[in-house]
Parts: sequence; structure tokens; C-alpha cells
Amino acid sequence: MKFSLGYNYDIKLLDLLEVYKDNVEALYFPIPREYLGSGRCIREPKNYINQVPEIIKRCNSLNITSQLLLNPTYEGESGLRKKFFEQLVNYIKKLKDLGLKSLVIANPVYISRIKREIKDIRIESSVNCFVKTAEHALALKDLGVEVLTVDRDINRNIPLIEEIKNKTNLEIRIMLNEGCLRNCPFRVMHYNYLSQETKISKRAIEGIFHDKFCIQIYLRNPAKVFSIPFIPPDAVSYYRSFTDYYKLSTRTFPTLRIGLILKAYIAGQFNGNLLDILDCPGLSFFEYVDYDILKKNKFFKKMLNCNNDCRHCGFCTFLLEKATLINRNFLKRNKKIEKKAIRMYKNALKTSEEPDKPSIYANLSRAYFNLGEHREAIRLANKIIKQIPKQTDGYLLLGSHYEQSKKIRRALQVYKGALKLLPSQGDIYLGLARAYFQLKRYKQAIKKVNRVIELKHKGIGIHSLLGFCYQKLGQYRRAIKELKKEQKINPQDLQINLSMARCYRRLKGTSVSYRRKLAYKELNKIKK
Repeated sequence: MKFSLGYNYDIKLLDLLEVYKDNVEALYFPIPREYLGSGRCIREPKNYINQVPEIIKRCNSLNITSQLLLNPTYEGESGLRKKFFEQLVNYIKKLKDLGLKSLVIANPVYISRIKREIKDIRIESSVNCFVKTAEHALALKDLGVEVLTVDRDINRNIPLIEEIKNKTNLEIRIMLNEGCLRNCPFRVMHYNYLSQETKISKRAIEGIFHDKFCIQIYLRNPAKVFSIPFIPPDAVSYYRSFTDYYKLSTRTFPTLRIGLILKAYIAGQFNGNLLDILDCPGLSFFEYVDYDILKKNKFFKKMLNCNNDCRHCGFCTFLLEKATLINRNFLKRNKKIEKKAIRMYKNALKTSEEPDKPSIYANLSRAYFNLGEHREAIRLANKIIKQIPKQTDGYLLLGSHYEQSKKIRRALQVYKGALKLLPSQGDIYLGLARAYFQLKRYKQAIKKVNRVIELKHKGIGIHSLLGFCYQKLGQYRRAIKELKKEQKINPQDLQINLSMARCYRRLKGTSVSYRRKLAYKELNKIKK
């Protein structure tokens, strides 16, 4: 059995293809954004357009199909203009001359036009064509599609996929590990947003979850996670008689994780945290889903026969209680939940492979810390440092434990020690800045935050920390400037509104009434 993989902008992934060339059927990669948008919210490297010829060359040398993605669901106002389309076709022709074998297309207009313009290149329908019926599939066949990717929503409707196969006589591809909600009401809007993300993101509606719209659904009903139509490694055998190609969603993953996912599907078995093999930003709502418990309860077989009678069934609610931990950022955890977390992670250690253990130790450490067992939490954080001394995970966790337990000088020592080994890590400098802030050494904190910015480290809390430092030093205009920057990144943080209100009240050079007006504006945001 062979699988297609998505390119993650890491040229080292091509070395992974060398290792698994007998198990990889295709490598799919996006067209550069200067020609067309994307179906994923991933920053494109500046040199990506120069990587594309190398990708095609390596694929051909390994007898792996090179697939170019044209999968945005919206191309913008210029999408159907003659000049725009001609540039697109000319670029594809150049890649075909280099050995490009296949195109994956979402827009049906592009399917028929490109089929006419470019001969002898395989055309596949994108999963973003949302094919759920034989009628839709037949229409795409008439336009020129040779390989049909069915919508992930019908993954568990085996009779329907067989019907599409029999009526169209097309080759069928199914996506195995995407973690998007079945019949998600946000899907079309979400993909339209992603297609134009670089143009929209700076002007987006305040307070939305960028690329995580489904979290709003999980907040109301977390048991929905079990209706996600993924196909786990041990269930691929159900599809062999009518499926020609199997697609793994991997474009957002680091190369090491892609290797682990591929190994699981090649072996046809998986143990541990289901989230490790599923691809969807919204799954950050969860911390752990124990797939061993799902298997023991014959999860997939039951889901194949699910009649969606959720009110009377209770199976997903049972799994939510037994097999799932919700992320601490979304649920206030009590002692009962933390004890459950410890049991689950200890069981996970028994079956996990060595590369997975540091993340399990990290979650164990957090659970122990929240139970007040700080000594065990710190021991586990130190264990992570010993296992992966050249990664930031253990140092950040240990420093955070010391910060939360008000042992700030110890946190300072941890971050300083980490910088000797990892001198260019922005997140370590940010931890150091926090420690200096808590020690009321605001000028030193500012220096460290500025170093974070110099290193182009991205994340929540950078500008707010800088703003809080300036506020403490009485430099209110500077504080407001930085807090406004943080507001754009993290509009949900009410502490920012409160600090800005305080800064406005203390501003000099403006009338009292004007200062009050600005302060009340920020306080009203908190009320809302």
C-alpha cells in the first residue's frame, strides 16, 4: 500500500522520500503564491519557487508522482481574467517540461481549460471540490478529471464511495487523516479565507479564531471530535477493494512527525495520542485523545454503522469521559481531571516510542504541578532537558514551573543556562524577560524583549510584556504603542484593555476629558 504526502516547505522531506520510496506514491506541493493562493495557512519561504524544480527532479528519480496543487476555493477578482490564467498555464507548462506528472485542481473551470491547454498530464480533483455524490463526480469526469478525491465528509459512508467508483469508473483517492469536523458549517468560508489569507488577515473581524473556527463548535459540544471522518491506520483495510490512492494530510507538520505518521499507516496500527496523526488546527482544543481506549471499544466499527442518534446513543459522550483530555486553555481543570491525565500519560509511556516521550513527560509534569506536586513536576521537566538538551521544551517548562511557584531567581538561572546552549531562541529570551519583569528589573526586561523582536520570534505576549514594562517606568505613550500591537494579535486579553485604560489616564500633554474618553473606551471593551 502506498500513500501521497504533502510538502511542508522543508527540503529535508525529500530525504524522507528516499527512505520510504516503496511506500510513497506521490508528493503534492502548492503552486507558488505569486501565481495562485493556497488551501493552507502556511508561510511560504522566499526561495520556495526555486525549490519546486528540485522537488520534481527528486520525485522523478524515485519514481514518485509529482503533484502540483491548484486548490484554493477562491482565486480573487483576477482569477478568471485572461492574462492571469495565461500566466498560470505558462508556469504549469514550464514545470511539465521539467517532468511534472500531475495537477490537483479545485476550480472546475480550471479543470476543463487546463485539460484543453496541456496534454499528457494527469488531472485530479481536489478534496476541496467537496464531492459527495455520483452525479457531482460524473460532472467532473466530463470536465477531464482522471482521479477523483472524495469529500472527507463521506469517508465513513463506504456504500456511497463504492457507488461513485462503480458509476464513474474513475480512480478514487481518499484522505485519511484530516481532522476537520464532519459537515462543518465554517468549511467553505474557511477555505475561501485561506485562499486569500495574505490579503484578509490584517483586516479580519476582531476576535475570530484564525484558522480555528471549529473551536466555537467544540466549546459547545466537545464530543463532536469523534464524528471527525478520519480513517485510522488499522481501518484502511476496509477501503482496499475500491480505493486506488490514499492521501495523508501533512503540509503543516514537521518532517519528523510526517515520518511517524507514515510509519503508522504503513504498519496499519497506532497507539497513543490520536492527535499526533490528525491534521487540523482546531484540534488544539484537545490535549490528548487515547486511541488505545477507542480501539478497545471498537470505535471505528461503531462509527461505520453510526445512525447519528446522539441523544439516545451516548457512545461519544462515554469516549469523551474515558479517553479525552481538553486543553487547559479552554477548560479549568480540577484535581479529578489532573489525576485522570496522570493515569492516561503513564499508560501512554508504556507504548510510546522514544521520540514521543518528551511530550508525554511534559504533559505529566504539568498535571503534577497543577496537583501541587511540584517536586515531581520539576523532576520530569529536568528529565526532558536531559533527553533533548538542544531543544527549548524542557527549559521553558522548568522555567514556567519556577515562575508560577514564585521562585523567580531559579527561573532566571534556568533561562540563562538555556541561552548558553541555545543562544538564538526567542522563546528563551521571552522567558528571561518575564523573569526580569517579575523581579521589577524593567529595563533589563525591555532589552530581552527587544532581542526577541530582533530574532523575529512570533507569538502572543511579546508586545504586551514590553508595554507593561514601559507602563511601570511611566513611559505611557510607548506603553500604549506596544499594547496596541498586542491587541491586534490577541484581542481577547482583557489585561491589555485595563493597562491601556490606566496609561491613557496618566498621559501628559492632553486634556483630562480626552484622557478619560480614551480610558472609558478601553474599559467598555472589557464590559462587552
